[in-house]
Amino acid sequence: MKHISTQQKIKIILILLITLPICLLAWLSFQLQKNEQIVQAHQAQNLIETRLKAVERELTAYFEQLEVQLRSDHQTLAELPQNQSIDQVRNYLRESPLIQNIFILSSTGHLLFPPNIQTSIKEKSFISQTKSIWSNPELFESLASHEETSPLPSTIDRSAQLEAYVSPVSQKKAVASFAPSILSSGWISWFSENHHRLLFWVKDSTNRVIGFDLNRMRMLSDLINRLPDATQLHNGLNQSAIQLLDDNSSVLYQWGNYQVADNEQPLGTRYLSPPLANWKVNYFSHKATATISTWLSTLAGSLAFGLTLIGLGIYFYREHQREMQQAQQRVSFVNQVSHELKTPLTNIRMYAELMAEQLYEEDQQQKRYINVITGESLRLSRLIENVLNFSRSQRNAIKVNKAPGIIDECIKNTIIAFEATLHNKGMLFDVTYGAEKTVYFDKSIIEQILNNLLSNAEKYAHTGKKIHLTTLLEDNQCKITVQDYGPGIPPAAQKKIFDPFYRVSSKLTDGISGTGIGLSIARQLAKLHGGNLILIPSEVGACFQLSINIAPN
Repeated sequence: MKHISTQQKIKIILILLITLPICLLAWLSFQLQKNEQIVQAHQAQNLIETRLKAVERELTAYFEQLEVQLRSDHQTLAELPQNQSIDQVRNYLRESPLIQNIFILSSTGHLLFPPNIQTSIKEKSFISQTKSIWSNPELFESLASHEETSPLPSTIDRSAQLEAYVSPVSQKKAVASFAPSILSSGWISWFSENHHRLLFWVKDSTNRVIGFDLNRMRMLSDLINRLPDATQLHNGLNQSAIQLLDDNSSVLYQWGNYQVADNEQPLGTRYLSPPLANWKVNYFSHKATATISTWLSTLAGSLAFGLTLIGLGIYFYREHQREMQQAQQRVSFVNQVSHELKTPLTNIRMYAELMAEQLYEEDQQQKRYINVITGESLRLSRLIENVLNFSRSQRNAIKVNKAPGIIDECIKNTIIAFEATLHNKGMLFDVTYGAEKTVYFDKSIIEQILNNLLSNAEKYAHTGKKIHLTTLLEDNQCKITVQDYGPGIPPAAQKKIFDPFYRVSSKLTDGISGTGIGLSIARQLAKLHGGNLILIPSEVGACFQLSINIAPN
């Protein structure tokens, strides 16, 4: 698996910190715009419905006024003397452009008008076409007993295709100062020769029925005159159009400044109330209006936010790069200084050891001075080695070079290097050797790990006066245990002691010099050698167990 460097991790994190908010913002903007479109569509639909309802109310008002007029005409015709009624009715038809024909039924259902004699061709045609209506007096009884459109009796001739409606206004008995009073009235929508016809009937207290057959063209003219001008559509619905369609879906009238394309589907449709129950009004307009500006504003806001995030990301990345370069320069400086110090310290220690060998036994004071020089130079050498190894570990530059050897011999040499320093602090070694066979290991790594463990015991556990060290070979593993008898490590700090630069703070450790990288380097070296360095529970002090792989490969 390819190792990802810290720089690459930082780049990935910065990219995620920039792209994730931008993606989240884009998703939220999309959802907001989607909801906005739903709200706008709902508002537009409400406006359309309101406009179509207004058209329906206007048409309904026309028929309500017409009903009042026709009931009044019924009263006039009903009061005519019988010997003058035929001429007066025909005179009424000539003077009324809206009424095309009339039939009058007696209380017994007998057709009084048009009369049987001296009937015109127009009247004969009307009688023939409406026979299925006026020849069934029960029809009006049935219509009068329902408020809504009622199915016709099965005895009616279906060739006339009747639809009927009783006016809610005219159902109530008229309170008049003269008789006969109106009992009921209503509309009958019927078809003859594929032409839609409307007939208004009135039944009075004498059970006489008068039916008014409306002139279709005049009715359409009156309806259109009540609607807006063909080139205008008010109430704020610009670039729109409304069509009035009959029961054959034929466009009777259109108004508004929107050009309706062929086969274009309406945005709204409303069927009219009786007597135009099969008629409808359609609303047409541009789809998704007034959304482009909203999209542009949302897109502009998202782009501005995204560019701001990108700018901040670039700024913080450059600042981080600058700080990393400065930190790298400081680390390089420390490494260079450490390398420069390593050679003089080695020379100092070498000449100090030579001087100690040449001194006579009686020169104890001078030997003590030289031992101090040797010990301090060793301590400085270990510190410099820690700094250099830590720098190498950050660059993955540490390599394991295994060679055959005896681990116990390596440990003995390390102990000899610490004996003088530990003796000055009154500390003794208690060693149990169990790794006397020849195995494969990196001597410098083992020495570095032991140097760090023993150095910590010297600094923090000298009150225990003893260090117990054991070695053991198990298969391809060698386990080395270092136990001190000092104050130990607090439980809260046991999980952190292997972190770089972490130092346990207590009364016993405060004031003691240290870098906080010894245990971190020791564990890294142990893992690099195929093992690990752990802290194991102990009743007193601190106990570290080092395991390393001793196989040839």
